[in-house]
Amino acid sequence: MSKLRIKGYWNMIIRVATLVIFLIFSNKTIAQVFPPGFLCVRSDTLFWDIPTNNCGIFNNYEILFSANSTGPFNLLGTISNQGQDFFHHPNPTANTWYYYLQSDFNCPGEIVLQSDTLDNQQPSVAILTGASVNGNSIELEWIASPSPEVSAYIVFRSTSMGAIALDTIYGGVTNFADDTASPNEQSETYFILAIDECGNTSIFNDAHSTVFLEQSVISCEQKIVLNWNLYQGWTNGVGSQEVWANINGGGAFLQATISGSDTSYVFENASNSDNYCFYIKSIENGTDVEVLSNKTCVVPDIIEPMRDLILRNVKVLPDNSVELIWDWNSIAEIQSFEILQSLESDPVSTFTILNSTPAPIPLGNGKTYIDVISEPSESKVFYKIQTTDDCDTVVESNYGSTIHLVGNPQPGFTNFLTWTSFDIENAELVDYAIYRIVNDVSTFVELVPAGTTFFSDEVDPSESSESNVCYFVVAKANLTLPNGSIESIESSSNTTCVEQLVSIVAPNAFAPQGVNQIFRPLIIFGETVNYHFSVYNRWGELLFETKNIDEGWNGKYKGVIQPLGAYIFQVRITQVNGRVVEDSGVFTLLR
Repeated sequence: MSKLRIKGYWNMIIRVATLVIFLIFSNKTIAQVFPPGFLCVRSDTLFWDIPTNNCGIFNNYEILFSANSTGPFNLLGTISNQGQDFFHHPNPTANTWYYYLQSDFNCPGEIVLQSDTLDNQQPSVAILTGASVNGNSIELEWIASPSPEVSAYIVFRSTSMGAIALDTIYGGVTNFADDTASPNEQSETYFILAIDECGNTSIFNDAHSTVFLEQSVISCEQKIVLNWNLYQGWTNGVGSQEVWANINGGGAFLQATISGSDTSYVFENASNSDNYCFYIKSIENGTDVEVLSNKTCVVPDIIEPMRDLILRNVKVLPDNSVELIWDWNSIAEIQSFEILQSLESDPVSTFTILNSTPAPIPLGNGKTYIDVISEPSESKVFYKIQTTDDCDTVVESNYGSTIHLVGNPQPGFTNFLTWTSFDIENAELVDYAIYRIVNDVSTFVELVPAGTTFFSDEVDPSESSESNVCYFVVAKANLTLPNGSIESIESSSNTTCVEQLVSIVAPNAFAPQGVNQIFRPLIIFGETVNYHFSVYNRWGELLFETKNIDEGWNGKYKGVIQPLGAYIFQVRITQVNGRVVEDSGVFTLLR
């Protein structure tokens, strides 16, 4: 007996097992006459397996047929040879016939069973439902052929040399795992054939092709690009697709749900410190059937861009240099960074490169730069930080400027201060603090509201040290960092010094022999490097002169007290700053 016919006993075994169970659990013992095990029809010949019946004498096998699957069925022929296992039914017009068999034994009162009803056509197709990738294997599932004569399924895979048979699956199994495929290298295509005991096969089912997923990295854009082919084989087509991912071996998570026609997806903000794995889940339109692609993994070689670049502070130091402080992400891969400067009056003006420096390795988080070239005491100076990464991408920080402070003396022993407003992008001013410096000692003076950029400071004329007072302004502000947090900063201005105007006070009379015996102008404020004081009589004759600021006229000329009357004085002073101050007047000599 052939292998195919041996396999045909499967249906017989099922029927026998059913009968045994029925007899065990039935209240009555009912005998049955088993039919031949109808295997198949091939070339107009019916084949069956010989049944086992021990209830009586064999009479014949009966063959019944019909043009319809539901009948009516008529007797086609009888077989009187108990050992015969075939019957030929000529069919020159190639009609479709339906057959079943039964056994006739002399077993009065026993139930006569019928075989399966088979037709003379090739078996119906088995429908492949999915080809899903699982590691290095591809798992196939299909719907069994509705033809009862089907005894096995043959699995085929397409190759460059044509379709090859992988295996024959018996016993009603409707799944298969192909461990010989290359799902991580290419899309694989499969077919299923249903086959009966006579070797009749169905037509091929619709081919199913797996999803092959590939990835590529765009280093300069921090992107992983996924590309794949659409799943092929579903009658209803692909309804939707899901992109699944895991990072560094963690649990898989749904990254995105996309349409059934998409064949690409871009994963953004990738990092070169992480291991990314992806796979695609395809879902059939209108059903819950789903298949998986291969999994692709990559540790991307990403050019880490400059992120979180922020100019945190700009402040003028006591030596009139400017300190810049900024932050950046320390893992950025940059070629260089530049200090940009503008001397214009607004932050949108053109910036020029003040300094260009190769990037340190590693960058570190937080950098400073001291500008000793610019003159913050002359004008407001704007700054930016600019970086160029290894992809030649240029990133600029926020801008920031110095505070330019100017002071001028005013009548009434007052110093008037004005300054440019605090201006660091992303920072909100709180207030200004005024400081004065006398004898190299700085002292806090007063807080000024944020909207005010001027201040008047009175000096004490009795204190010579206050003839030249220096000042600086400190702006207090809150800076918003890239992560959203708030940081308090202080930005100081340049130091400016204000020299009070010299005041010359002279008495209008003096008495050389009285209480006020010396005539001398009083110099209020003003540090002098040159001093000249002279006295003349009414005829313009020089009576006295000195370059000693502490020396005055005693009313004598050549040792003789001068007569009562009016006299003229002149004072000429050169201050430390080079300013020349002159004054003159008339006074009276008294006895």
